[in-house]
Amino acid sequence: MATALLGAATAVSVTWLTFMVLMISVWGAASGAAVGGFLGGYAACLAGGAALLVALAFLPPVRRMAPPRRWLLLAAVACPVPLTLAVVTWVSAG
Repeated sequence: MATALLGAATAVSVTWLTFMVLMISVWGAASGAAVGGFLGGYAACLAGGAALLVALAFLPPVRRMAPPRRWLLLAAVACPVPLTLAVVTWVSAG
């Protein structure tokens, strides 16, 4: 149950952040600004976070854990950063 809640919170927050990044990119592109670096930076952050989670999942002590505990650990590690960023952008965007 906790794993599902943490995973859902992570997915919703990453979805919100992706929506915000895409909207900013569309507005920037409409005004003539170059947005490739902005989108590339966001994609690099997502790929880096995913790579860190995969690296954590393949550590020997984590691989020896029971699957439900391993998924709970990965969900708990993945959740705080995107959730905090999503709440901050939600509050600041109004």
